[in-house]
Amino acid sequence: MKDTINVHPTFGEDGNQTPLEREAEAQRRRFIRRLAARAYHFPGNTWCEDWMQYMSNTHLVLGIFFHHPLHPVTGRERCIILLGSVAVGLLMSNLIYLWFVHANIDTDEAVISIGINSLNVTKLMITLWTLGSVVHTLFDLSVWHIKACTLCRYGGNVSDEAMKCGRTAGVTIVLSTLAFATYLVLLRASSDYNKKMKVQLAAMGDFESVEQEEETANVFFESISLAGGAQSFDFLAGYIIEFILAVFVYNPLILTVVFTGMLGCNGRIPVLGGRPREVAKEQRYAMKRQRYTMPQTLKLGDEEFE
Repeated sequence: MKDTINVHPTFGEDGNQTPLEREAEAQRRRFIRRLAARAYHFPGNTWCEDWMQYMSNTHLVLGIFFHHPLHPVTGRERCIILLGSVAVGLLMSNLIYLWFVHANIDTDEAVISIGINSLNVTKLMITLWTLGSVVHTLFDLSVWHIKACTLCRYGGNVSDEAMKCGRTAGVTIVLSTLAFATYLVLLRASSDYNKKMKVQLAAMGDFESVEQEEETANVFFESISLAGGAQSFDFLAGYIIEFILAVFVYNPLILTVVFTGMLGCNGRIPVLGGRPREVAKEQRYAMKRQRYTMPQTLKLGDEEFE
């Protein structure tokens, strides 16, 4: 990204800021605020440069290593956000699966068959792709803006207490989500093992034990049994593959689509306007700033530029 903004303003020898230094400091704060708000465009950048800075500053994994040095969300904070994203993904996928099992809804029941080989889209898949994805996205954005103190920055400088409070709240939310997700993983492993045992008991003709298993299954948060061993956690391998595909394939594609503004009619719709909308906003801001700074600069005299 081009260095179009003086992000390291200098001060006078007496410790007081000149008008130009105050303007530079205001621009620095605005620059950091827009980084926290996941800005699509910065003045002087081309389309490719804006795309590169947007991906390097907002991507879950790439942002850990390539974010801007002045970005308020540090690499350590991004690791916590990544951990929270993994946790909420586990939480939602297992919570929806257990709800299907508890409600006696067939998780393999096909709703749509696609292609010659009949790729089945099940009710479970549709629920995960809609409800699960929406909750996952809202969680990621909420933790991001809490840790970045995005809303607080629109009031000016952000105090150290506000930053500490935001980071503490973010860590608390992530750890709580991780704890609940871990419990649901153990619960699903136990549920899958009990389901296999019920099939085996039915095959052996032990219907009394099967009835006892069914009575236990009617309780959503049942007692956990890990008698199945590591095989009961085979579903985690599938989740890891899904998460890697989501982070490195689907997420960049979705971010790029939003960035281009094609969903917002080339910048006409708020939120979905992407880069075209922010380019237009930056042009209006530059014109407004020029009308304000020109009279201020004329008042400084020749000494300001010596």
